Amino acid sequence: MNRKLLMTAATLTLMLMPCLNTKSYAAENTSINIEKTAQGYVNANTVNFRSEGSLDAKVYYTLDKNEDIQIVSKESDWTKVIHNNKTGYVYSKYISEKSNQVSNIDYKTMNVTATAYAGDTITSTGTTPKWGTIAVDPSVIPYGTKVYIPEFDKIFIAEDTGSAIKGNKIDIFMDTEEHCNTWGVKKIDIYVLS
Repeated sequence: MNRKLLMTAATLTLMLMPCLNTKSYAAENTSINIEKTAQGYVNANTVNFRSEGSLDAKVYYTLDKNEDIQIVSKESDWTKVIHNNKTGYVYSKYISEKSNQVSNIDYKTMNVTATAYAGDTITSTGTTPKWGTIAVDPSVIPYGTKVYIPEFDKIFIAEDTGSAIKGNKIDIFMDTEEHCNTWGVKKIDIYVLS
């Protein structure tokens, strides 16, 4: 965790004033606010960095994917962040916290062709697909295997298959056809966890 020291304007003024025969105002306004922050990053292509947690708030500028930020707090759907020493707000779902944990999980890296699907259906393992479900070739990635996909910073579970899913191909379940079309077809690296 990083710590940021924030002082009120009055405190800064008092610190910078020469100590002449002046009355001390230290008891009136000397608040020092130490905010704990967590390291984070932008997980979307671009996001607006706003003055307040509202769509109506002024946009300072945009942040690009994987830009580092400091997370101050989460306030409803908005996250208060610090970027380049400026405090602002970003919609929460576009921010991820960096993990400081060291993990000894065994995994195998695979380069795959990733497509997406949506709809009301039942998977080949008998479950209802949801965000976090992927279709695989079970001879390559067995059913029930956990797969980490860095593009989403999420672990998915292999629960489905399809006639076109052969070899190093996966199909990611998404909530809408629109999301599927936006995703398209991509070559990505995935981590098959053991």
